[in-house]
Amino acid sequence: MAVPSIGPLTLVALLIVAAGALLALVYGVRELRLASRVLRSRPDAVLDAPNGGSIQLRGTARPERGRLRSPFTDTACLAYEYVVEEARDSKHGRSWTTIASGDRYVPFRLADGSGSVLIEPPGADFRLEEHARIAVDGGSRPPAPIREFIDRTEEVDSQNRRLDLRLFELRTGTDRRFRERVLEPGEEIHVLGTARYDTTASRRSGEVNAAVGIDERVLADSRWVRLRHRLFGYPFVVSDSTERRLGFRAGLRGGGTVVAAIAASGLAIAWLL
Repeated sequence: MAVPSIGPLTLVALLIVAAGALLALVYGVRELRLASRVLRSRPDAVLDAPNGGSIQLRGTARPERGRLRSPFTDTACLAYEYVVEEARDSKHGRSWTTIASGDRYVPFRLADGSGSVLIEPPGADFRLEEHARIAVDGGSRPPAPIREFIDRTEEVDSQNRRLDLRLFELRTGTDRRFRERVLEPGEEIHVLGTARYDTTASRRSGEVNAAVGIDERVLADSRWVRLRHRLFGYPFVVSDSTERRLGFRAGLRGGGTVVAAIAASGLAIAWLL
């Protein structure tokens, strides 16, 4: 059977598909490994943290140095993520497009029955339950916290606009949704990260000499070390879900991604043949 000739553009397209499929496969396998570990193993004790290395903890989130206020509900929290979505209408119907997103966090502690350990959030993959989803119709006045958010955020302009038509005033603007996820003090959380011995991380009785954060290999000078960790290491995850929910969600996400990557690769091979 003759092999069809491949033009430059087709070759580039196939290479892009192959690279995308490979990245998706790596991500999917990592999620499946995360799901397996969360569902098949029991959390470690905080007292194990000073030994260093990969650790999985379950406990209560407690403030370390101050708190934050969430942008849309003004909730006292230790971390938050937000998304602003805008409605777009087309001949295919209505869809929602993200126009702004972000997150903030402060160091906090995780406490279980054996003690408490410092959690260093930079680099964490926060997997938090949705705390609020506030719909604001175009031309209407948003709640006070959202108005303040709009005033200090360049990416999001006011949707409470009016058009003076002399005889009457027409309110204009686009429908939006303001969504936030928060980690509140006192919540039960699950943390999967890397512990390191640190005598400066404890100042009070019951606090262990350790901190939990990203694996140092993520920041290694060697690209090979960084790649190997990305392929075979665990992500640094902070979640307020139960182990069961966290594990099942990671499994579904990973399994779906692996199937999609294999399907894309199969279609590309079939096209070549």
